[in-house]
Amino acid sequence: MDFVKEDSKIFLGNNIRCLRKKLRLSQEELAGRIGLNRGNIASYEKGTAEPKICNLLKLANFFKVSLLDLTKRDIQNGIPNQQLNENQAVLNIDTVEILEKYNKNAEELKEVLGSLHCYHCYKMKSIEELPKDMQMIVTNFEKLYEVTQVLMDSHNELINFVKSKCPHSNQDTND
Repeated sequence: MDFVKEDSKIFLGNNIRCLRKKLRLSQEELAGRIGLNRGNIASYEKGTAEPKICNLLKLANFFKVSLLDLTKRDIQNGIPNQQLNENQAVLNIDTVEILEKYNKNAEELKEVLGSLHCYHCYKMKSIEELPKDMQMIVTNFEKLYEVTQVLMDSHNELINFVKSKCPHSNQDTND
């Protein structure tokens, strides 16, 4: 899944390199501080690999910049040195709006899944009338539903964690 657009790859790699050099860190040192290996950092800087979201969060938090700044803006001359030394991650208002959109989409998806589960439970009453292959699908739906619930909970936890790091958010979340 190619979640980072081509222009973002250019900014991301250049931004990681720029911020790393401002802190006078080697790729090896940066990697060690955020729990990756030097090859990961080199690949991100070259644009030959895309970091997972958890690694993007680690990088943004380490450099004390927003995800949006790290991926979408050319920050070679735009981040003051004192911001690099602050002890709190910064998320801008655009990021908060994106998080709110994800939160709203997650709530809508949760509603749809709840409706599907309700329909599934209703149909389970007549499972004996279904062909054998359909019975297997219906039986496995419950397992898929449980996995989906775990993923939805993790998604909400991640959104809430990122929002908690943002001084612009209202800190209220809908679970």
